[in-house]
Order: sequence, then C-alpha cells, then structure tokens
Amino acid sequence: MKTLFVSGSDTDVGKTWVVAAIARELLERGESVQVIKPVQTGAGNDVETDVSIIKRQISYHDLEAHTLFSYALPIGPVAAARSEGKSLELAPVLNRLRGLPEDKDWRIIEGAGSLATPIAEDGKDWADFAKVLGLRRIVLVVDNRVGGIGQSRLVHSFAASKGLEGGVILNESRKQDPEHKSATEKGIRESGIPLLCLLSFNEERFTEGSLSWL
Repeated sequence: MKTLFVSGSDTDVGKTWVVAAIARELLERGESVQVIKPVQTGAGNDVETDVSIIKRQISYHDLEAHTLFSYALPIGPVAAARSEGKSLELAPVLNRLRGLPEDKDWRIIEGAGSLATPIAEDGKDWADFAKVLGLRRIVLVVDNRVGGIGQSRLVHSFAASKGLEGGVILNESRKQDPEHKSATEKGIRESGIPLLCLLSFNEERFTEGSLSWL
C-alpha cells in the first residue's frame, strides 16, 4: 500500500478539498483508497468532519475512511484534547494508525492545521509524525492567493529542516485575479519549490495529467 501524507501551510487552506480531489483521481483510475484523519478538532454537534465531507463528495465503494481521535473544540489538537481532560501523544496516534487494515492500493493521511502544528504534549508535530512513518516526500497545501509565495517558502523550509521533501499544491479557496495567480505560481517556481499542481476555485478535479507525480 502506498502512503501519501497531506499537510499544509495553515488551517482552512483546503487540505480536505485537495485530499478529496486526489482520492477521486485515484478511484477513477480503478485504484482503491483509504483516507485517514488522525486527529479531528471542531467535531461538535451538527458539525461535519473532514472525513464526512470527503465521503459526501465521493461515492465510490472502494473509498474507506477513518477518524482516529476526535475532539469537540475547533482549536489546536493538543489544546482540544486538554479541554476534555485528555493528553494527546504521538505514540497512541501511531498505534491506532498501525492497527488499521492495509488492504487498499493507497492510504491518504490528512493532518490538522499546518505541518508545524503540535500533536503531542512534548511539542512533536506533523513533520515528526511523517518522519516516524518513513514518509520522506509529503504534500503541502497552500492557499493560492497573494501571500502564497511566502507561505510556500515557510512551510517548505520547515519541512526541509525536518528532513522532509515537500511539494506544494496550490488550492484556490477563494476566486483570485489571474494576474495574482500567475505571479504566485511563478514566484514559487522561482524559489526552487516543487509545484506539484493547481486546484482552481470550486473545482473538484485537477486538470488532466496534473497528478502524474503520484
């Protein structure tokens, strides 16, 4: 089973939307997919979780989805766990992940918040999580807007500092001016950051051939 870890530069940059688009592409190729959200926050009453959003968007029978730990408050994972009198640690997250079936072609894991968001009381973050799993290459979702160049440089640099190779997917979460989009894309490439592909505003699919890096 191949594993893809999807993180990003911030919360609300469209990681779930990107995961759904990648999963849809793989399923349409005839491959089976397992989607995992290790830690979900903001899972209070009547709130749709990231996994439920993906399952609503994709109606393929070969899609399997799991949420491992869930907390009600829409705040950072460690703080959300503390608010319920619990302690979030990396080992239990990894143990629960390793207990899942491995009978699919692909496993797509979606982080919470940014790559640098702590997911353990000792400060370990999603980059540490990816390293423990041996996932040298990861996907970094960045909002395609003015400021996207700096955000890409920061999260890519952070990934590199942890020994990870990060490629960027630009997600246009809000409609942008074509000139601004072009400048952002050019600036990322000129920074030497791998720009994997683009996802346009309100589009649920990547352009044909743009996921050739998978």
